[in-house]
Amino acid sequence: MTITQLEYIIAVSREGNFRKAAISCHVTQPTLSAQIHKVEEELGVVLFDRTKSPTIPTKIGENIIKQAEIGLCEIKKIEEIIQENRGIIKGTISIGAIPTISAYLTPHILKSFCKKYPDVEVVVQEMNTDNCLEELNNEKIDIAILATSEDLSMYSQEHLFDEELFLYLNKNHPLMNKTKIKASDIKTEDIWLLDEGHCLRDEVIEICKIRKNTNKRPAKIVFKVGSLESLKHIVNEQGGYTLIPKMATKHLSSVEKKQLRKFSPEPSRPIYLTKRRVHLKKALIDAFKNEILDIVN
Repeated sequence: MTITQLEYIIAVSREGNFRKAAISCHVTQPTLSAQIHKVEEELGVVLFDRTKSPTIPTKIGENIIKQAEIGLCEIKKIEEIIQENRGIIKGTISIGAIPTISAYLTPHILKSFCKKYPDVEVVVQEMNTDNCLEELNNEKIDIAILATSEDLSMYSQEHLFDEELFLYLNKNHPLMNKTKIKASDIKTEDIWLLDEGHCLRDEVIEICKIRKNTNKRPAKIVFKVGSLESLKHIVNEQGGYTLIPKMATKHLSSVEKKQLRKFSPEPSRPIYLTKRRVHLKKALIDAFKNEILDIVN
């Protein structure tokens, strides 16, 4: 069994389709299919159920593919060991980040990181938590910057820092008269939330003790909002308030900063660097992690 054959097997499992797997491996479908058939003959087992759409591994195929992923990862670490021994940091690092982090953290990191490591290509994709995890599983990204703890049997997570959350109010809201806000002060009909699928929405719901099925907004308006900038403008125009993370407050104008209020006790959210349990590019990932810590500390 060759390294190339292992890559083909893993690609079919990832793509769920022989044609797509061949495209991702830059070979023709007959070539890929023939090589996988050779492996099946050599092992005396069928790796994939070809009658299903998408194509799925057989039970024995699942176990073999898991081992193939581990084996291929270990083989590829040899090149990393050589680069580390030479003190070389180069290659491509692909990062997924949720929107409430990506817009405020990554621009600062990229400027200093790319200056420090000019031989590294950085690819950043902004997406919600579920999509980040899916891309990790499909090996489309190397790491994800998330605000949620995940299944440690599938992922490896490192806690980076805790980020404080602030209440951002319309300048005419009665709560502007308070210096600190309690959860009991929050009214469901006054709070604006991000749309479902954004983890910050769930964090706000938990902090403010409001119903999970909240759809009503101030002035009986229903908005499906996907960015903090949109929430801020809605608060300014329509009234009410929302919660925003500390990194986002740095981009507020001097007037808008006066519309911030702290909670008592002060809520925060944990920020994690998340990887698959079987992962490569240790030196690259460690360099990027250290750059984040330098920025936030």
